[in-house]
Amino acid sequence: MSRLVMRRSVAGGWGGEASMAKGTAAGLLNDQQAQSVFKHALLRGYALPFSVMTASKIPGRRAVLVDGYAGRGRYDDGTAASAELLLQAAAHARSSTQVDVVLVERRRSDYRRLSEVAVEYRQTGLSVATFHGQVQDHLTEILARAESAPLFLFLDPCGAILPFAELYKLLRRARGTRWPPTEVLLNFSADFTRRAAGVINKDLRDHAAVPMMDAVCGGPWWRQVALDAHKTSQRGDWESAAEAVVTEYARRLGAATGMKHVVVPVRRQLHHQPVYHLVFLTRSEHGIWVLGDSAATARRAWLDVIGPGSEPHEGMLFNLAVLQQDQEDQRAVEAIKHNLVKLAGRDGSFKLVQYPQAVLGEAYGLAGDGLVRRAGRELHKAGTIQIDCTPKRVRDWRVG
Repeated sequence: MSRLVMRRSVAGGWGGEASMAKGTAAGLLNDQQAQSVFKHALLRGYALPFSVMTASKIPGRRAVLVDGYAGRGRYDDGTAASAELLLQAAAHARSSTQVDVVLVERRRSDYRRLSEVAVEYRQTGLSVATFHGQVQDHLTEILARAESAPLFLFLDPCGAILPFAELYKLLRRARGTRWPPTEVLLNFSADFTRRAAGVINKDLRDHAAVPMMDAVCGGPWWRQVALDAHKTSQRGDWESAAEAVVTEYARRLGAATGMKHVVVPVRRQLHHQPVYHLVFLTRSEHGIWVLGDSAATARRAWLDVIGPGSEPHEGMLFNLAVLQQDQEDQRAVEAIKHNLVKLAGRDGSFKLVQYPQAVLGEAYGLAGDGLVRRAGRELHKAGTIQIDCTPKRVRDWRVG
């Protein structure tokens, strides 16, 4: 089972056993906040390729996109929020692919606003379904709409995510086969994890946060994981506890559902603790590759909003306060070249997409397809390794 774990900020470098990407703030506010830029850019960059790529192998070329916590769909300033981003993806795909969009919202006032946005797109001929209530109450209807079609679910609540048992039933029992594909991008609240861990640390086991966290994690295992991580933390804060819990959560959910996973910490600023982590689940290396490229693009959009940080971060591979973007890119290219040479010596002939985390390593989510292309061409020109650079998509290039 593949495991990708990123441990630093949206603009920072990657560490751990593999790699990651980075995100935004939870909740739909009146105006889009800087921390939402990454999440929405990631969603914008991933929803369309998922729909078109996966539906191309399905009779009727159909895919289903779901926003389970859709909010109002659009910010008051007219900017598209997550729900409208999925609608826009469906609109862009319509020339080749039928993309059905399902939007669910619990709050009545937000649902009314969401419905108005949905009507606009429905009038253009798109298939758009809106449901009022909790997403778990509509899973049967959602699954029926997605029968025999690829399914992408975006689950971004302001608080706790769906219970582990509900996700297991959805991803293993109902959608447990490799084809048609199922993918999920979900919000795992770091704020809530820290709060629940603090309650356990004070031995307040009757607090409402404890059974809620037990349900989210599929058992009480998270309690000791959080306490142990906090105890060994150099800073004495709860950031390491939140990271340890979400890392183990993603591992367990991936193992239970037979899916690969990526964990994406999301911060308001470079030096802040994560607001939440995005957890991505897929059964395809293509999914891991495309998400990494989308994350790299999203990260640059996020940096454009917040600007480079001025504080160095221990363990970061890239410090934006010191390095200019071109210098950072060059370091990423060199890291990718090193990884490709190492892979060529180990595995002989392979397509890059077969090993996305091994190709990108610590540059996963930092380096997009453009930098991978640059690294591969430099190796090819130097004759260091054999690379077939003729395929249009760099992920289809073959080494050896």
